[in-house]
Amino acid sequence: MPATTIGYALFTKTQQRVQGLLYGKPGQSFYTNEIVRWADMGRGTIRRELERLVAAGLLLISHEENQHHYQANPNNPVYHELLGIVRKTFGIVDVISSVLVAVDDQIDLAFIYGSVARGEDTASSDIDLLVITDSLAYADLMTVLTDAEQSLGRPVNPSIYTVEQIKIS
Repeated sequence: MPATTIGYALFTKTQQRVQGLLYGKPGQSFYTNEIVRWADMGRGTIRRELERLVAAGLLLISHEENQHHYQANPNNPVYHELLGIVRKTFGIVDVISSVLVAVDDQIDLAFIYGSVARGEDTASSDIDLLVITDSLAYADLMTVLTDAEQSLGRPVNPSIYTVEQIKIS
């Protein structure tokens, strides 16, 4: 993503990765290694960010055996605002984009529409994705979207059209 996006103007890459996961799934807790693996960044970088967010009251930390578990803090005064910012700037889009990289050479255009795009979605809403492609089969698209569904905890509902079908419409 270019550095001129709203997400990059407001948050560093590390902050986007950490908050995208924790505020993207606010009801779940994640242990440090899960966050490091998901963020695909260095352990030290992630730990510093987690410590900073805990100190600010944005995350909760719990300890189970030898593991630290982190979760979005629903009692922080900007909780709902952060949920909205993450969702609208880098949360869902980042996850969907990252899985589509595997087939991006077969996609002419892809975008999210429906309740997510309007900001009217709920935790149980599916994610509507329109994909324009002349070569990607539905089954192949669903194969790559499975990781996004697992990461987001929500179903992704793709609609596929060819370039010709779009021209006719």
